[in-house]
Amino acid sequence: TIGDDAVALIHLAQMDDDQRHLVEFVDATDGGIPREEKWVVNLSTQFGCPVRCRMCDAGTHFFGNLSAGQMLEQAAGVLASRPSLHPSQTRKLKVHFSRMGEPALNPAVPEALVGLREAYPYENLVAAVATMAPKGSGGFLSKLRSIKDEHYPNGHFQLQFSVNSTDEGHRDTLMPYPKLTLAELAREGKAFHRDGDRKVVLNVAAARGIPLDPAVLASHFAPAHFIVKLTPMNPTETASSRGLGTLVSAGEP
Repeated sequence: TIGDDAVALIHLAQMDDDQRHLVEFVDATDGGIPREEKWVVNLSTQFGCPVRCRMCDAGTHFFGNLSAGQMLEQAAGVLASRPSLHPSQTRKLKVHFSRMGEPALNPAVPEALVGLREAYPYENLVAAVATMAPKGSGGFLSKLRSIKDEHYPNGHFQLQFSVNSTDEGHRDTLMPYPKLTLAELAREGKAFHRDGDRKVVLNVAAARGIPLDPAVLASHFAPAHFIVKLTPMNPTETASSRGLGTLVSAGEP
């Protein structure tokens, strides 16, 4: 375990007898908000990642998918690590399938989402899935929509699409894997979002020199269904080696 308890603790665990089966999972706050107000847990879904995004260190290797049980073990490990704070006692408990791996490429993620709700049947639980939406992931998104409606209604589920640029060529460079276009993301996201749901998040890890045109976003994504989230381009070894510097930071808000 490494990190700053006031911000985030990153845990590394070997999930079985295979030494390659290492995962990261995170016990975090949100902008320094006390965990009693909002507790964020980030889970890995794969051992590495086959997408190989040009800013992500997890794409240096891929050794397969985690089982639903292995995903839930990560959540259980974090939530049991603070005996003085029961998961039901925080005002908001957000469990985010967003660390190592591409969730849409692991068919066990829907099972894990159902198991998460069964293990933590609390009103404060919000589940979130971050995906770059690989080509052909419509069936996965349809399953998520059903799980959201049955197990996480009334704003207790959040879907996040990794957009990262408004130029399709740059998106292909940053995320070199077959994926849905902006127009296809807009169609899937609109179908996913219903009255009472959280809006679908368009995440942009904003990098200097990478096109980000608000007019292009506005032409595809209606504010009734989508919100835009600008995040820093984290200084990973992979991003730094390719000259991807962040456009937004705490020092230059």
